Amino acid sequence: MIQIYEDTRQQQAHGDKHANKHAWWEDHGIEVERRKLEFGDYVRADGASNIAVDTKRSIDEVAGNVGREHDRFVRELDKARDAGYRLIILIEVGAPYKTIEDIKTWVSGACKRCAAYKQHECDPTKSGRCYRYRVKPMQGVGVYSRIKKLEHNHGCIFEICRPGQSARHICDLLGVEYER
Repeated sequence: MIQIYEDTRQQQAHGDKHANKHAWWEDHGIEVERRKLEFGDYVRADGASNIAVDTKRSIDEVAGNVGREHDRFVRELDKARDAGYRLIILIEVGAPYKTIEDIKTWVSGACKRCAAYKQHECDPTKSGRCYRYRVKPMQGVGVYSRIKKLEHNHGCIFEICRPGQSARHICDLLGVEYER
């Protein structure tokens, strides 16, 4: 019996970065079927839950969603809400991030690649312009602030979990029982 639907747009190229989830689900008796979903990456197949889970592989990806892709991202959040679902955005990252509040300490990948940042000539967490860009790339405090506004205005929830724990966490969020 299929328990979880996975969106067909979940990337499976380049060695299937979701292979660890699929292996965990298989080991714990969870059947997953790929099909096109209107929003999110995972939903409960029997429709017994109004939760949809959208996974993000990094804070860089979240920064893009809440920044330059904001309008598209909000449309997806609202589509889920209008269909009666609560969308949970699960950010699959490792240390030092344990809670959403920890995102405040995040430094943009654009800054980390910049020579001025590497040579300690630029502090992206302070106000002012970046040497490389006309405006400073979004940093952790800005990402956190936008996350909180999206949660308040669009009814979604952002959570963090370790990549190796995401399959179990998705089951817990969807209310799918698994073999222990």
